[in-house]
Amino acid sequence: MPTKALNIPYGTKNPYQNMMYSACGPAFSLAAMNPIDFSVFAEPEFQAEHGIIHIQWDDRLFPVSSETGNNPNFAKAVDGLNQFKENGGKIIWTIHNRAAHATPEGSEAFHAMRRKLSELVHLIHVHTAHARAHMITNYATPPEKIRVIPHPSYLGVYESAATTLARPLSNRDQTRFLTFGTMRGNRELDKLHVAAAKLTHRGYDFHLSVVGRVFRSGRRMARRLAAIPNVQVIDRRVEDDEIPQLFSQAHAYVLPSTQTFTSGTAMLAQTYGLPLIAPDIEPHQQTIPDDCRDLLYPAQNDRGLIRMMRRVMQMSDLELNQKRKICFDFAQMRKPVHMSELLTTALEDLQNV
Repeated sequence: MPTKALNIPYGTKNPYQNMMYSACGPAFSLAAMNPIDFSVFAEPEFQAEHGIIHIQWDDRLFPVSSETGNNPNFAKAVDGLNQFKENGGKIIWTIHNRAAHATPEGSEAFHAMRRKLSELVHLIHVHTAHARAHMITNYATPPEKIRVIPHPSYLGVYESAATTLARPLSNRDQTRFLTFGTMRGNRELDKLHVAAAKLTHRGYDFHLSVVGRVFRSGRRMARRLAAIPNVQVIDRRVEDDEIPQLFSQAHAYVLPSTQTFTSGTAMLAQTYGLPLIAPDIEPHQQTIPDDCRDLLYPAQNDRGLIRMMRRVMQMSDLELNQKRKICFDFAQMRKPVHMSELLTTALEDLQNV
């Protein structure tokens, strides 16, 4: 019988967890609970059925109330998790974000929860070395408790890997850029607006697609972007079967945020051969291949994004195809099965803690 690893929460619209557990069998199997009932964690019968609890997206699991400054379920969950440990269960926690999307980064309640979780769990999984340093510096997490396993690519998830890797460079009647994901205030799309507006005003021939659901904090910026002739805003969630075509028709991916901690969309873009244009910060440096870092620009340089978009527009098809192959190679190196094998090793080590 495989050891069940109960993932809380489990994202039904995000393939990440299925990707990470894709090669964990037969030793381990992914399990989910919906709705989550923290009260059963303490029961010996529960631990006998679920040998591992895998905490994901703690900011969603324990959202901090803006009124009370805490989460009413956190104390109950901690009691249950402690008893789960007493009963012989093991706990792993994956760090996805530096801070909660809906909570100020300086929230003491959020940091208090993370400090408690850091003490409570047996093993912490991060995707990059900078995330490991963040947990050590900010939460005094013992280094030996942390395991670095990169975010997987999406090769083979939305279509066959063979189809993705065989698709040629999209026709460059004009250079097409893409930015993808939920539009919130912290995406720093204002920088993208400035770059697109100036390049359009100067007569550059390009197209920029900005795609994703628009939250209230991003509505004004979405309207401003849509007003630029060279920009198309698609303000909805893109269905899974639309993703290959959306990414494959672009030539480069733009991610202007300086607040990125782990970017799944950067890995998604590289899966489809799109080099990344982004600020030169550690999270981006550690999520792209070395030979594509020349498209990163100094984070505080207001003209850096414009300069890199212009550079890609001026690239020959030969040079852009070279970048495309580097991204494909990187996606194969980080394909889900390889990252899942690393997680399997971590889970095996966890059982021996």
